[in-house]
Amino acid sequence: MDLLLVACQVLIGAVFAVAAFIKLRSRADLRSFASTLVIVPERLRLPVAGVVATSEAATAALMAIPEIGLVLSGIMLGAFSLVIAVIARRGTPVSCRCFGPSEVSLGWIHLVRNALLLLVVALGGMAVTFTGGPPAAPALAVALPAGLAGAVVLIAFDDIAELFMDR
Repeated sequence: MDLLLVACQVLIGAVFAVAAFIKLRSRADLRSFASTLVIVPERLRLPVAGVVATSEAATAALMAIPEIGLVLSGIMLGAFSLVIAVIARRGTPVSCRCFGPSEVSLGWIHLVRNALLLLVVALGGMAVTFTGGPPAAPALAVALPAGLAGAVVLIAFDDIAELFMDR
C-alpha cells in the first residue's frame, strides 16, 4: 500500500502543480483562465481565478501530508466537476484552460477526467489507512515514475480523448 499511496500523492500533486503553474506563470495566463469562469460575475473573475490557482498550488504542496492533501484535492475536484457540469448543462461553449490553452470545450470528457482523478484520490485515501511507514528506495523507484506517468496522461486527457472523438 505504500507504493500506491506514493504513486497517488505524486499523480495528484503533479496534476495540481502543473495546473497552478500554467495559470500563475503570467498575468495574461491568469486572465485567460479567468475568462473561462463564465458562471462568476465578470468583476470577480480575476480574483476568483487567483484563488483557484493559489488553491491548486497549496493542494500540490499539501500532498506531502496525504491526509490533508487528499481531502483538499477531493474537495477541489468535486467543486471543479460541479462547475464543469453547470457550464456543460447550459450549453455555453467555454474552452478548457485547466492546463493551458485548449480548443476543447468544457464537457463530459472533463468530467470523466475528474472522475478518474477522484478515483486516484479515493485509492490514496484507502492506502493512507494501510500505510506502514515510508517506502524503501526500490519502491520509490517504481511509485514516482508511475505517478508521474499517470499525471501526464490525465493532464493531456482531453487532447488524447479528442483523437478518438468524431468530428
